[in-house]
Amino acid sequence: MGGSGIVTTVDDYMRFARMLLNEGELEGQRILHPATIGLMSTDMLDPRISMENRMWLPGKGIGGFGFNFFVRTAPPASPDENRGTVGEFFWAGLLSMLFWVDPGQNMTVIFATQKIPFGNALHHDFRAPVLGVDYSGIPSE
Repeated sequence: MGGSGIVTTVDDYMRFARMLLNEGELEGQRILHPATIGLMSTDMLDPRISMENRMWLPGKGIGGFGFNFFVRTAPPASPDENRGTVGEFFWAGLLSMLFWVDPGQNMTVIFATQKIPFGNALHHDFRAPVLGVDYSGIPSE
């Protein structure tokens, strides 16, 4: 269940994120089929669902949901929106923990914190130095 939390180490969480970035493979071992990662990281919401009804995570970006994660489908629309790359997928926990996988930048990021109330501004401010203040959200070539 999405709100139940996770008990793990930051190192193991990063291994999990690296496995997702590597399309289901970690250290030469196949964990998940690449097609499974595709389902997890592709917006599966009906395109008829309006933008207003997709904004469950205000400020996080324009996107939808795969079978596990929020998936960014458009570059940031304003400076108030979190920076990020089209195609990235991520999740944030109740205590402000954040992780994201950005295949376009070949990058995984874990931001481990225990902060209540939830830190939308904290996530926004954390992404700025990771991606750079002038980052446009366009994947690297």
